Amino acid sequence: MSREVVSEFISDFVEFLNVGKIMNVNQISQTAIYILQYFPHFNLADLKVFFDKMKVGHYGKFYDSIDGQLILSKLDEYNQERMNEFEQVRLAQHRETKRNDVGISGYHESVLKVLKDAIGDKQVFTEKNLAPRTKSDAELFYDRCLVQFDNLYRKYGKQMSSVRFLIIGDTRFTIDKFIERKVNNRLEK
Repeated sequence: MSREVVSEFISDFVEFLNVGKIMNVNQISQTAIYILQYFPHFNLADLKVFFDKMKVGHYGKFYDSIDGQLILSKLDEYNQERMNEFEQVRLAQHRETKRNDVGISGYHESVLKVLKDAIGDKQVFTEKNLAPRTKSDAELFYDRCLVQFDNLYRKYGKQMSSVRFLIIGDTRFTIDKFIERKVNNRLEK
């Protein structure tokens, strides 16, 4: 992918926005170089999806200005979303493969027949055979804290690389600090 193609994506995006301070040709070129340098694994489809999401406001509104640093930070968010989605697909494929794998596949049919004759038709252990477990009070409290953190994250949340945190006043809370504070508040009562 060339710098000119990336520059064209950026130029199209800048022209789409209605902001007071826009990027000049040199800034667009430098931003394109940084995109190619820090995101070499992106292809044209990735850039198309990213800039389309930017245009529809997926990464927030742009009020007064647009610059290379803002584009690169939003591109980092997109990269994180992309990696998370890839990981979810990979895990789903792994679970499906594991579900379909009886555990002894890969052996010759005659070996499988001998094993089956020796062992008999025993039911394969699955999680479905287990009785549902009741969560402890601590686990329920932890789950409620996670839900509350997620709800507050929608309003007060920020993300730096892969760490989510809340900014309330001058205090920054990661999920660990948030739960620690909730536990301390509960112990004080």
